[in-house]
Amino acid sequence: MHRTQTWMIVFALAAAFVTVLTTWLAYRSLHGAFEREFQARLAQVAGIAASQVSAEDLAEVRQLGSGSGGFFALQAQLDPLRSVTGFTNLSVLDTTRATLYDVVRGETGVGAPSAYDSLAHDSLAAAFAGRVVAPRPWRRAGVETRAAFVPVRLDGAVQAVLVAEAQPAWDVELKRLARRLAFIAGMSLAAIAVLTGILLRVTTRQLSLERRLTRSENLAAMGRLTATLAHEIKNPLAIIRGSAKRLAKLEPEAQRMADSVIEEVDRLTGTVGRYLQFARVEGEAGDRGDFAAALAATLDLVQGEFAARRVTLEREAPAGAASVPLDGESLKQIALNLLLNALEATPEGGAVRASLVAEGGRARFTVRDDGPGIPADVLKRLGEPFFTTKAKGSGLGLFLTRRLAEGAGGRLRVENRPGGGATVSVEIPLIHG
Repeated sequence: MHRTQTWMIVFALAAAFVTVLTTWLAYRSLHGAFEREFQARLAQVAGIAASQVSAEDLAEVRQLGSGSGGFFALQAQLDPLRSVTGFTNLSVLDTTRATLYDVVRGETGVGAPSAYDSLAHDSLAAAFAGRVVAPRPWRRAGVETRAAFVPVRLDGAVQAVLVAEAQPAWDVELKRLARRLAFIAGMSLAAIAVLTGILLRVTTRQLSLERRLTRSENLAAMGRLTATLAHEIKNPLAIIRGSAKRLAKLEPEAQRMADSVIEEVDRLTGTVGRYLQFARVEGEAGDRGDFAAALAATLDLVQGEFAARRVTLEREAPAGAASVPLDGESLKQIALNLLLNALEATPEGGAVRASLVAEGGRARFTVRDDGPGIPADVLKRLGEPFFTTKAKGSGLGLFLTRRLAEGAGGRLRVENRPGGGATVSVEIPLIHG
């Protein structure tokens, strides 16, 4: 993956993280604000109620219980307050942790141990020590409940604790807000993902175009260099060959050595010519050759190599000529490249089938082998210059074959056979007349 794409993905992940984080922080901030406001209101109302409790009322309830005037005074004070505020309960607890008055339990709760001593023991102790306390919420009947513990001070001392209990009504709204924030965050993440996908696709195409342009520039430069080198090498080779031919007239030993020099010079000249075609593979105006004759000559040439490797060479060619817009040497090079590649891929005892069909206005040369086939990742890159799976290959054989075929208006196809092996075919338009 390119560095630009990597940074793009990192940025998208960072944007997604920031989106999720800010959404969560917004929710927590609103939740905390609601919580603090509710607890402050709860403690404020409870403090007002505690300031209205008198020492006489508490003393009468302690002495006479639910039938005392103090009990009715607490009832007249706290019951309406519960109705107005919507609190769940209001209770007054004695220093012994016994209930002096409980709105919900009424007369039955007087003198009974308070459940708040077990629900929030430390908070209740702190309230009796003179502090207003808002303990952690607890759940009652499956609903989250909050409370405020406010000391009742009489004559400078804490005589009782008033407990105001409530269930916040804003939970429903907060949950609705959480769903909205989650939806907004989800849409933002989807937009980031779509935008990142589009940018990655555009970047991928741009990088692919840059690679193709770079490769084209490299190939053009290499072609010019190859043409220059080939031209510079051909002249010395011609001089060496001429000198060797003159040496052949001297004596038998010199003639034998001169023949060897001429043979090697011709071989090197052929090699230079093949590399020269890398720079100019399109046929020139007026080029034409007989594909059938070129194939027959090439098959005769490689027959011995196939036999030496114990690979059967099956041949099939049309009875007549197959004239195409490529010269004979280029046609031989195409046939030789495909046949030798098939030979390399075929194990001992296998077979290679070469056929040439002239029909439909095209000559189709096909080579089938009994090899293992071509892996998918290699198949995609076959025909690229300098790409090869051979230890000593140059990667130019199929590339030149493809360019020769395309320069004559044809094409090269490589595919795997269903039963194993590979099929390589070259199609070139026929010339009539």
